[in-house]
Amino acid sequence: MTITELFKKYKFSLFFLILLIIIVSIITYSRIRVQMDMGPISDSFDFLSNALVYAGQGMGYSDLLRPPFFGFLISLIFRMGYISTNVVFYMDGFLFILGVIGLYFLLKTRFNDLESFIGALLYATFPIVVTTLGVGFSDLASVSFTIWAILFTVMAVRKDSKYFYISFPLLMIAFLTRYNNALLLFPVLLYLLINKDKLNFKHIIGGLGVSILIIVPLLIFFYQHFGSIIYPFINFGSSSAAITGSAESFAYNPNIFYFVQYFPSLVGFQGTFTILIILLGGIVLSLFKLLKKDGKHIGTVKYGINNRLNQIKTLTLFIFLIVFLGTFGKLFYMVSEVLFFIIAYLTYDLIKNLNIKYLKLHLLFFAWFMAFFIFNSIFVMKDLRYFVMMAPPVAYFMILGLTEISRRIPIKFKNHNIVFPTIAVLLTVFMLLSTASHIPEILQTNDDKVIINNELIESSQWFMNYDPNYKNKNIYSDLGPNYSWYLKTDVKTVPVFKDNQTFANGVKNETFNQADSDQYNNFLITNNVDYYLCLRDGLNLKFYTVVKQIGYVKIYKRHA
Repeated sequence: MTITELFKKYKFSLFFLILLIIIVSIITYSRIRVQMDMGPISDSFDFLSNALVYAGQGMGYSDLLRPPFFGFLISLIFRMGYISTNVVFYMDGFLFILGVIGLYFLLKTRFNDLESFIGALLYATFPIVVTTLGVGFSDLASVSFTIWAILFTVMAVRKDSKYFYISFPLLMIAFLTRYNNALLLFPVLLYLLINKDKLNFKHIIGGLGVSILIIVPLLIFFYQHFGSIIYPFINFGSSSAAITGSAESFAYNPNIFYFVQYFPSLVGFQGTFTILIILLGGIVLSLFKLLKKDGKHIGTVKYGINNRLNQIKTLTLFIFLIVFLGTFGKLFYMVSEVLFFIIAYLTYDLIKNLNIKYLKLHLLFFAWFMAFFIFNSIFVMKDLRYFVMMAPPVAYFMILGLTEISRRIPIKFKNHNIVFPTIAVLLTVFMLLSTASHIPEILQTNDDKVIINNELIESSQWFMNYDPNYKNKNIYSDLGPNYSWYLKTDVKTVPVFKDNQTFANGVKNETFNQADSDQYNNFLITNNVDYYLCLRDGLNLKFYTVVKQIGYVKIYKRHA
């Protein structure tokens, strides 16, 4: 096939891909510019500091318990001589764009060019995705690697098992970018299990072998730094296993319907509009079919509900479903993950003979969504940004609903159904307008972060001049990662002490009494702290004096 023939064959696909890249690149750049004004957040500083370690330029502080791959990619830029906080923003944005491109191709395994374009753009413009984009966290980066891993897994099953040599290493990279991506084991295993007749196990084993080669250098690195090759994984596992916590912790939320409750705000107007169209279209179709009902479509279920074996399977499925719903949120999340895996497989086994088109792909996306929905709903520490792990499957089912409704509503122009193209134009306008208004709002609602980041920089400069020998002093702060980067030394983090409890990541109410201040005093004295760079208001530290205050920042020095 010549280049001209290839262009004619794929010209629409290429057009929508280029249009998608242009739109998403503009969104990404605009969002990064806003984040550059706001400055990095503590988690981002951790990735930056780790990247210095990986680049052989460590400055004393690091948090090597964090998944390494995002920091490793940043370290490649640092090795080139460009060391700046901006690198974490641009790396985040670059990987996000790659993820959107991957989602376009993944959606094309089920939908046409226009439908895939709208689905990928929906994902890219969900408000929670735009809010998380460019911050310098590893969330969207891990989603991007997940998308490509799922794409090559589908290709390995459908086209050539040799794609497992790509899909499995990408799954490993997704895991090393964010450890909770280990949950991808469930949807991928389910997809392989329901396609077992199409698999070449030689290539599966080969793909697993390449994955192991990727993680071996990391295990050696962990052994050198922690004395154990699995310590960071154990640390993550123990922290994610908690089903209880303190209500005072700022992220504590035991509500298992948390993401359901906030769903409209997570997907925005465009997502809500999509769901309304699907619901209204479904109602119209139901009424249309009711009016045309002539009894010709009434038939028997072909999979044999009266068959003894299917009766047993149905009863078993029902029992597992009752147990899953009855124990959801009450047990360790892994129990619910396993229960859902069994339910998904039994469901497939019961309905596989109904000839539902793309049934296996539907189950893959649903299992992908549920793997993270179960974990994040049960885990008591919640953040809205965790929804981004579920966002691609949500976009898939939104487009699935739109296409199924559109194809059943007979509105044609020149013998072409114009329902979906019309909806696509409206959705694109809504998505672009929503995103254009949302990005400036992010800066407006976070103007305090802009102020604080400037004060951190100014106080760092003052402190370096005040005590040129500061690198030989014991320094603590409420924002250790931030000050470590600005001061280029190890600044340890002071936990929050409140009501005789200790919190590592902040509290909902930062009003401190004298008993709390006494705990701070005891902690600082016990750890022989010379300077405390403090952003907490209302502390009465008996053994420390404020030598400088810059806005929110107070620099405490221990009494001589």
